[in-house]
Amino acid sequence: MFEVKDILAPGLFASVKKTVEIDDTVGNMNIHLNQLLSTSACVQAIIGACIKAVDHLLPEGYITIGKSIEVVHEATSMLNVTVEFKAILKRVEGNRLFFDITASDALGQILIAHHERVVVNRVALMDRAVERAEQLNKIREML
Repeated sequence: MFEVKDILAPGLFASVKKTVEIDDTVGNMNIHLNQLLSTSACVQAIIGACIKAVDHLLPEGYITIGKSIEVVHEATSMLNVTVEFKAILKRVEGNRLFFDITASDALGQILIAHHERVVVNRVALMDRAVERAEQLNKIREML
């Protein structure tokens, strides 16, 4: 394995712009909120911005996967409003990456978040996932 810190350094950043569409509101799970950007849609944009910041710099066969996320959704954005999500890599510890994220619309900040991603070998990850699925299938067969 390579040293992640030799490739990825604090300060790397990316942004993703999203215009709120009806599909971005369904995660609210409440008909009274069906015109507002859902937190779950924000999480998707956060992940996208973090991946955009770093994954293209990794050696072939390596990707990042999400480990944890903390989101504080401070203000609303409605349908047809454009929101910009900005992710910055703040810290690298081994193969762990720590991001700070903000999201803003034309009126100001609507969200802050912290997201941890982990650099992994894609093939090894899939091998572990298949092995786990096989174990679960064996348990299911015994029931």
